[in-house]
Amino acid sequence: MGKLLFVGVTCADVVINVDKLPQTAQDVVVYGQKMTLGGCAFNAFSIAHALGEPAMLFSPVGTGAFGDFVRRGLRSEGVEVLVENDAMENGCCYCFVEPGGERTFVAYHGADYHYEPTWFDAIDMDEVDAVYVCGLEVEDPTGSVVVEFLERACRDKAIFFTPGPRPDAVPLDLLERVCALHPVLHMNGDEAMVLAGRLCDGESVDDAKTEGDRADIERAAVALARYVGNAVFATLGGDGCLYCDGGRSDVVAGSPAHVVDTIGAGDSHIGALMVGLHRGETPESAIARANRVAAAIVGISGAHADPEVVRAAAGD
Repeated sequence: MGKLLFVGVTCADVVINVDKLPQTAQDVVVYGQKMTLGGCAFNAFSIAHALGEPAMLFSPVGTGAFGDFVRRGLRSEGVEVLVENDAMENGCCYCFVEPGGERTFVAYHGADYHYEPTWFDAIDMDEVDAVYVCGLEVEDPTGSVVVEFLERACRDKAIFFTPGPRPDAVPLDLLERVCALHPVLHMNGDEAMVLAGRLCDGESVDDAKTEGDRADIERAAVALARYVGNAVFATLGGDGCLYCDGGRSDVVAGSPAHVVDTIGAGDSHIGALMVGLHRGETPESAIARANRVAAAIVGISGAHADPEVVRAAAGD
């Protein structure tokens, strides 16, 4: 069996607990904080790593205090750093968490979002079965380098693309080039509405700027599945996950969860989903596993759980 390749960010997540987000010029008191490994690609990879699936993380690591933190953290988990960027400081993400568990991100993009074409030579693509990429990396200035790598080296691989929390900010030409590679799409329902609004002209998709109900999300997912010619997974929070492929749509119910915060919920879901599909499970079985893992992740502070917690949730 080949490996799952996760291309994208590993950064320091600074989790900051506040009673409410401040308004401009207002002061608020933090009642809890911690720093942990984070980043969309790392969060997804860490699930595969915890479940013992053959997996590889391609995350450039930079300099500075955050780079040192990431480097030490990866080393402690036995994860190889494939690219060292000595010319740029590593970034971080400030994760403001309110009592209900909702998170607001303020991110500093540094070396973790910068890519050079030759760096991808460190990857033996003969070992790779499937590739994960997030729209946040595609959105940044060197996003075209990531897309060129997909076009050059990944046409015969299963590509999993998550447009991320800012699907309206990914340059349309790069978005179209990624979708031309027929990736599996994974996102939440609101992101599916926005993405379908941008890509699916003429399809029956309601206003992508408003929060849609399940019927709207399903229409968006059907249109996107037709557009990319592959499966679409749209998470629905506690209601589970909608799956659409080949004109067939279904919803796999969610798992009960006590929400501490929602950091990494979608990342953990796609990581577990990729593991299930890589093992040859049906989409429904893989989604059920992913729903359980995501429920466990929202039950802890931050996105990085003890591997035993992940394995117990997955049923491994």
